[in-house]
Amino acid sequence: MLTLRLAGRRGDGSATVRGWVRLYTLGLPAAMRERRRSEVAGDLADETLDAVRRGDRRGLFRQRVVRLALGIPADLSWRLIAAPSVARQLYGPMPWVPLTRWTLALTAIVATISAGGLAIVTLPILTGQARPDLWPGWGPAGFAIGSAVVLVGVVGSVFWPRAGAALILPGALVGLVAAPWLWGSWLLAVIAAAARAYQAETDAEWPRPPGAMR
Repeated sequence: MLTLRLAGRRGDGSATVRGWVRLYTLGLPAAMRERRRSEVAGDLADETLDAVRRGDRRGLFRQRVVRLALGIPADLSWRLIAAPSVARQLYGPMPWVPLTRWTLALTAIVATISAGGLAIVTLPILTGQARPDLWPGWGPAGFAIGSAVVLVGVVGSVFWPRAGAALILPGALVGLVAAPWLWGSWLLAVIAAAARAYQAETDAEWPRPPGAMR
């Protein structure tokens, strides 16, 4: 009980570390997720107890935040590469998660806007009716590329949420640079990507490993 209370003290950075661990373990099988979180919570409790015994708790927050920042690349590498590989070996492939009403609505809206914008910009160019004086420079090409990438990404996110989000983000960035006055549309695309990826991460239920008790 003492270590649990010490681990839960505010102002020592433990809440920040635990929050980060909870974030990057989303979507993993429950057993893997809880094991990782328990290991980190145990390390935090031991570290806090040692600091209390030495009478030196003032530097815990700074030490933990610095260590967290430096460890982010390793944590992401574990989450995106190592953990999914282990999970597939133990539990099989992660099941597809159907869209909810909200993610379906966001996906449909972004797809419609992207397709419409792409058509408005590219059709005059293809038919030779484009007027360079209306939008000089690389803006039309950048807008078309951004819209096309976002369109492919948002459609792909229906089946592959993470891969779709990975396409939508750079596409929206290119589109924002080319047409910053349409920032609302690009922001909506990012929100749709994040919503779909988060839904797939949190709603997926991994199959039970062979021989597991029900």
